[in-house]
Formats: sequence, C-alpha cells, structure tokens
Amino acid sequence: MPELPSSLWNIPERFISITHQLGRSWRRDVIKMTPEQIRLSLDGLSRLYPGQFGITFEKVKLGDVPSARIHYSSGSPQKLQKAGRILMVHGGGFAFGSARTHRALATSLAKRTATDIFIPDYSLAPEHAFPVALEELIHCYDFLSREDGPIWLMGDSAGANIAAALLNEIISCNGKSPAGIILLSPWIDLRPSSKSNELDQSNWSPFERLDMLEYATHYLQGHSPNDPKVSPILSPLKHWPPVYLEASRSEYLWSDAEMLSKKLQAENIPFEFRVEESALHAWQLFPDILPEAKRSIERISAFIASHSSIPREAAQASKV
Repeated sequence: MPELPSSLWNIPERFISITHQLGRSWRRDVIKMTPEQIRLSLDGLSRLYPGQFGITFEKVKLGDVPSARIHYSSGSPQKLQKAGRILMVHGGGFAFGSARTHRALATSLAKRTATDIFIPDYSLAPEHAFPVALEELIHCYDFLSREDGPIWLMGDSAGANIAAALLNEIISCNGKSPAGIILLSPWIDLRPSSKSNELDQSNWSPFERLDMLEYATHYLQGHSPNDPKVSPILSPLKHWPPVYLEASRSEYLWSDAEMLSKKLQAENIPFEFRVEESALHAWQLFPDILPEAKRSIERISAFIASHSSIPREAAQASKV
C-alpha cells in the first residue's frame, strides 16, 4: 500500500481558525441554529456519504431502542462469531448525530474487522436529558449480551462519554465484560472547569467553550457534572478492559483524552493511545476521504484483532 500523506489539512492555520470562527458565529449568532436544526442538517448531509459498498445497513431494534445493524456478510459464520459485535455509541454533543451520520465509519470498520456493528439511535437532548440515553444503551448492551461472542464498546466525542459510563455500569452490575472499549476524541469531563474548557483550544474546532457549556446543559438539565456517570474521568478505572484511545493534539477535547491516558496508565489498565498531530475533530467519520481516518481504521482494526480470538491476518483479509 502506498504511503498516505499525513493529512489533507495542509492549509494555513490562520485560515482554518478564521473559517471556524466565522462558522461558529454564523451558526450561533446569525442563523441561531437549534440542536434540532443541526440534527436535521447533519442527517441530510450524511445521505451524500453512505460509506462502503457491499455492506448491509439495516434498521433493527435492540430491545426497544431503534438501531442500525451494519453487517459484512462475506465472512464465514465462525469468523464473524469470533470477531464479535461492536456497540457503537455515536457522538454529536448529546443533541445530534445518528446511525446515518456514522454509517461511513461503521461500514469501513465492519469490512475491515468482519464484525457486526450496531448503532443505537438513542434519545437525544434537549428533549431527553440524562440518564435517558445511558439507560437505553444499558438495555442495548443487555440485549446483545444474550448471544455468545465478544462485544466491543465504541464511542466518539459525547458518544465516548456514554460508552464509558455504560462500561462503568456494566462493571458495577457484574455484567458480561466487553472485550475492550474504543474511545475516539472522548468528551468525558462535563465540568465547566474541565481542562479542555479552560484551554478553549478552538482554532481548529467547529465549537468552543460556549458551545460545550450549552451542550452539557442540554444533557444535564440540572444534574451535577461532578457525577461520574456524566463525567467518567471521575470514576475508578481499575476493572476496565483493554482501551483504544485516540485524539488529535489540535482539537478542543485533547485535554480530556490526555487526562484519561494518564489515569489509565496510573491504574495499570492496558491501553493504546494513538495521537494525530493536526486532525480536525470527528475526522474518523470520513474514512474514504481523509488519510488520518484511514489510519484510524487500520489501528482500530489491529487493536480489535490483537485482543480477540480472530487472528490479525484474518481481520486484515477484509482490508478496505
């Protein structure tokens, strides 16, 4: 495979910063887009980018929760059972995002790993505040746990928050332990005083501190951000399974990921922390376009292979 360029974002930093600043002002101050409007816009745009061909995308239910199942059918039943299933919790500030917005990421990962990927369309804020989404994900995990084979938890941004909180609930209830957890640019500290909020590293970000406080308020609606169920960085991690962690040094939530890596190391949890130097938040959603997203798919696939009974070369046989 030819060497990929480091990034497609070889654009002057000042231009990116000004563009993001104008975008934030236009969205927030001029159009005054509501979460519902952002939700509809993202879902509409996602229809233009369906992801990999040859992958089944079907609507299912995990218990009572509407979900999507992304299924790569070319593998043998034995191989698929060994690879397991991924429960992917989509990001979107707790207020938007869907199985459709994460379809391209899921289809690329399913094809590469020969896993079935389930993406719940959990209830979104502000219509549904904490703990509704977490409770729905608990039901989804319990439903998947009825079948044999490993389960992987995965989440990006706010979805990583819910995935980490879900993991803690599984551990506290002595549920079936997932084979591992994959956290992409996790937003795991909702406190206004979090380091990410204090730094407000927004030059390369479509959102800034005011946005993060707003999204957190929509989700919390009076609930304390000091609760480990909404700020998982405050929870003990001693029983966590292997962790794949990924973030960009340039993105707003870099400090959340960095703090989590230090805590994982301090508590002797096996983990891999992969860093992109200058990728934009949510770059993983564009695996057919961005070189950094292709690298993410490769590393996540290798992580899953290294912690499962399916040989690494078998996982790579379905290479994107």
